[in-house]
Amino acid sequence: MVIKAIEGGTGIGQAFPAPAAKEKAGAAPVESFSTFLGEMVGKVNDLQQTADKSIQSLATGESQGLHEVMLAVEKASISFQFLTQVRNKAVEAYQEIMRMPV
Repeated sequence: MVIKAIEGGTGIGQAFPAPAAKEKAGAAPVESFSTFLGEMVGKVNDLQQTADKSIQSLATGESQGLHEVMLAVEKASISFQFLTQVRNKAVEAYQEIMRMPV
């Protein structure tokens, strides 16, 4: 039985694409975890603010596209849930390291 990977660019790179300016041709990107996590928090915050603005525009009658508002809200919700799970895994890893005998 052969199991193939899902094609089409899915994964964390698709959810949180890296800025093109930081990537260098032929060199592996060197980035600290704190920088990566900070950028991810910033992107989630931007998605939350975009969703809030779209809700506000729908409530004031500026926007007629309910489906666009729902897409923005769901995108913000999923990205926040993903960030929460990353934080939970980081806390679990830290707690596991702290439980190790020295």
